[in-house]
Amino acid sequence: MIGGAARRALLALLLPAGLAGQTQAPLAPLILTLPISVRSAGLGGASVALNGDASATFLNPAGLATIRNIAIEGAAQRYPDGSLEGFAAAGFRFLQFDFGGGIHYLRFSDSSAVVDNLQWTASAVYRVGLIAAGSTLRYVSLEDSTGDTRRTAALDAGLGIHVFDLMTLAFSVRNLESWRVTGGPLLLPVSKHAAFAFNFTDPQLTARVLGTVEVVWQARAARRTVIGVEAGAVLSGVGLVGRVGYGAPPEGSGQKEISLGAGLVLSRFNIDYAWQRRTRLGREVHRLGLRFTL
Repeated sequence: MIGGAARRALLALLLPAGLAGQTQAPLAPLILTLPISVRSAGLGGASVALNGDASATFLNPAGLATIRNIAIEGAAQRYPDGSLEGFAAAGFRFLQFDFGGGIHYLRFSDSSAVVDNLQWTASAVYRVGLIAAGSTLRYVSLEDSTGDTRRTAALDAGLGIHVFDLMTLAFSVRNLESWRVTGGPLLLPVSKHAAFAFNFTDPQLTARVLGTVEVVWQARAARRTVIGVEAGAVLSGVGLVGRVGYGAPPEGSGQKEISLGAGLVLSRFNIDYAWQRRTRLGREVHRLGLRFTL
């Protein structure tokens, strides 16, 4: 009789390379659990109902629909373990359409078994009256320390109901469909998001108070809810806002339930800051980002 270990070794020799590759276990890219936008990081990860920022291309494509002309956003941070993360995104309006795209990169420390994670997006949105609908094509890759690279494409969809500057009701589905491009499989679970954001004051006036609630249903994970509040004052285009978020973090992210943040408003520029007590890549993480809208 052939033992279990010997049988597996014999099958590995006899099976074609393509069939052997199919037995690889899917890997979950850590980059998909990170709060891309520094603003949303300060709100505990609540992001689907935020709109008018270029980072909406990653979060909910319908959020691009309130961009008046152009929006640019970027962020970078170094984690305590030496890992580096950065992202850049841009969006613009053309007639009743808004288009956007971005790149998000995570380079792990030299001691990690994974070299890097990468994702980029391309989004298109159409708006009629108060309603906007859009879609995002997402590309995700993961390279390990052996040089093996796994690449997958996925499709997101989003819907937003924008009632002037007062409130937004938004829905999105991430990884609605996915296709393996090359290499072994990646784990891109389908996640459904429903969110509501409300401005308690007119955002054109001095006082700024915004609240947002987001509920997430993800495959093979418990339902989670995140609540975020942003409040401050802006006078003659210059001001300061503070942010706090509370709720269950994404599964596998290693994050705590509470996040804090702030934003410095300088007319069309926003300098954002967020603090997270703990992540999978270390404790006391400080994030810094820049937003520009026109």
